[in-house]
Amino acid sequence: MEFALIGLPDKSGFKTMILIVDDDDLLRNFYSRVLTDEGHETVCAADGGEAIGILEGGKHDIGLAIIDLLMPVKTGWELIQYMKKSRKYKDVPIIAITAVAASFDEFEKVRRTCQAVMHKGDFDLSKFKDTVKAQLKNNL
Repeated sequence: MEFALIGLPDKSGFKTMILIVDDDDLLRNFYSRVLTDEGHETVCAADGGEAIGILEGGKHDIGLAIIDLLMPVKTGWELIQYMKKSRKYKDVPIIAITAVAASFDEFEKVRRTCQAVMHKGDFDLSKFKDTVKAQLKNNL
């Protein structure tokens, strides 16, 4: 698990934490480093099960989740379902990250449950930063 100590205050004056969940160590660490450099605070998990453990631990005020959809143990979809059923996390904005082209049905599922989707194959750093900023701004 990786923790950063810098963050931007939310409307209550407390720092908002970004949860990053991806089974690819390099990508997870890259997303965390980029967001930390942008002044955000992050907490990371390698799969949905680990992320649920972080959420259930209640130590972090999660204001945004960046979730890879396809992971071993518990998938991103399982994590998203957990969050949407949780009174505490149901309104946390979610950015879905995927490496595979989604079918129409899967795309619709993402569109209904997540605020944004990004594809690993055509990753654009500026778009990533802008998407994060927009979701955090919408959540204030």
